[in-house]
Amino acid sequence: MRLYKTELYKLCHRKIFPIGVFCILTLLTLLFCQNLGTVRSTVNGTAYHGYEAVRIDRRITQEFEGVLTDDKIQQIVDKYGFPCQVEKYYGVSDGNYLNRFVMMYASNGYLRGWDDYRLATKALPLDGTALGYFREHTGEDIWFAYYDGWDYYTEWYYLGILMTSILILCMVSTVFSQEEQRGTKPLLFTTQEGPAKNITAKFAAAFTLSVGLWITITLFSLVLCGSVFGWESMRCLAPLVAGFSEPIIPFGMLLAKTMFLSLLGILELCALTLCVSACCHSMFHSVVTAVLIWSLPLSTQMLQGGIIQLLLAASLPASALSVWGMIIFSFQMLLYAMPLFMTASHANISELDAIQSNQGVPAFWIVIGLAVVIALLGMIGAWRRYRKY
Repeated sequence: MRLYKTELYKLCHRKIFPIGVFCILTLLTLLFCQNLGTVRSTVNGTAYHGYEAVRIDRRITQEFEGVLTDDKIQQIVDKYGFPCQVEKYYGVSDGNYLNRFVMMYASNGYLRGWDDYRLATKALPLDGTALGYFREHTGEDIWFAYYDGWDYYTEWYYLGILMTSILILCMVSTVFSQEEQRGTKPLLFTTQEGPAKNITAKFAAAFTLSVGLWITITLFSLVLCGSVFGWESMRCLAPLVAGFSEPIIPFGMLLAKTMFLSLLGILELCALTLCVSACCHSMFHSVVTAVLIWSLPLSTQMLQGGIIQLLLAASLPASALSVWGMIIFSFQMLLYAMPLFMTASHANISELDAIQSNQGVPAFWIVIGLAVVIALLGMIGAWRRYRKY
């Protein structure tokens, strides 16, 4: 325990730690406030902006919260009508959450952009809309509640995890390399605790720091967003809250999967960074190498896209395309299992859910398995490499 506390103190005592955490939280807060300031709502001819608009929309939505029905849609139209104005570069400017929802999902109107829209004039039965499709697909009634603001959450949360990953790279990459650079590694191995306890303490401190940062950013984002926009949206369908590209599951379940994958990505990043640190003899080299390895999957994916285009243009026979398809599928799963894509997995969840391996195993679980294996290999590599004098 003494070694663990010492190693954790060495990591947290570095100036980059409080400065990095402060910068991440400050930037997330500024972006959140900027997004909150764009919210508008018009109720009974009175326009509201920012937090006041959110408060009013949440209040008027409470009356209609629950199972969505045709009668409830018509009641909203009778009470609040339809939006009548679309503002350039913004969208509907004289509506509130309720009538905007009806216009988008249960009317003869649409809004694809400020220059591509049709104002609604009547409500449509749910069976002939996307809401009816969702109800048929899930076999359950559509839950309606206030969810405005949470559509921005996944991208905002990803940005926070991305900045957290960079901070982890800068801090954990020096755990072993600083001992090599300072020449204190032989001294540590001759102490009473020995190399095994010394390495274990460094591992524990690095993972504690990484998980602690993940918990801090995750709780901060959830509490901030939930305190303003409420928690009613957790039972709403993810395609309604976060976009039609998301799987047809409750938004709360989508958030749980997103956060689980981001945590796994953070743990995997920590393990790989420890391995890099154990293989480098200077802190500068370990930081640069860790950052390069972390960002490598992004350039690799772009290269893969070019290869796919070449294969499609080559007009290969079906058998050859099938073989290449299996190769690319395997390579794509490996890319998704790397820390950079694991922490950004909310953009890939629907794609992973739609893909099945040849054995019928969902690709989502293949990626999780690969990530766990990569993390274990990183820890084993760091342990074996650092034990060598």
